[in-house]
Amino acid sequence: MLLRYLYSQFYEEQVFLTLLGLCPSDWLSLQERRLMPAASYQLSSRTLCSSFLGEHQVREQSHFHLKSHRRWFEDLQCFGLTQEQAAKAFFLSRFRNAKTAFLDGELGGRLHDLYPDVLAAFNGDLEERTWVHFLNGTYGICTRDGQPDTIFRKQAGVRFVEKMTEIPPHLFPADQLQLLQQTVDFLDGVVSEFAPHDVPQSSRQRCILDVREQYLAEDAYCVA
Repeated sequence: MLLRYLYSQFYEEQVFLTLLGLCPSDWLSLQERRLMPAASYQLSSRTLCSSFLGEHQVREQSHFHLKSHRRWFEDLQCFGLTQEQAAKAFFLSRFRNAKTAFLDGELGGRLHDLYPDVLAAFNGDLEERTWVHFLNGTYGICTRDGQPDTIFRKQAGVRFVEKMTEIPPHLFPADQLQLLQQTVDFLDGVVSEFAPHDVPQSSRQRCILDVREQYLAEDAYCVA
């Protein structure tokens, strides 16, 4: 299950570098200059290979990079972003534009009108942490494509779902169930499926699976 998930969503590092046209020293330079996200998963394995010639034990360590991070590399190349300051500015521009688009949309506008304090938390400190987590590979784990726009949508979706579900299921207003459903569906579109072992502690479990079961299932008990 784990290997199937990793190879469906990620490239092993040597494959990734080959696709990017990079040698290991080029990749090391990008990492040192803080331009590309690190591997999201590292897999250490011990394999026993058997044949008529005998048995051979191999120890390996593999690094897995989100497939869509290839798009980030292509943007770096396209816009000539060779230093962290420029790459970070590009990242944050897309992150902030996603916030503007969200607020201009019907769902985002309704949520912001009801819970204006949620997006107020999207300040400089959060942006700085977001950039750091992007570089360390975190958003390769928890978003579908690891792009700045998607990262904003994931953060916003999680925070709005958490805010709405501060009300327990049995007290949740019936007239807000549709809005909660739309918000959960919005989040579902940007959050990754997560590796099987990560799901129980993930935002997918907490903000999508649990909420659908506890608030949105047909037999969930909600009153106006």
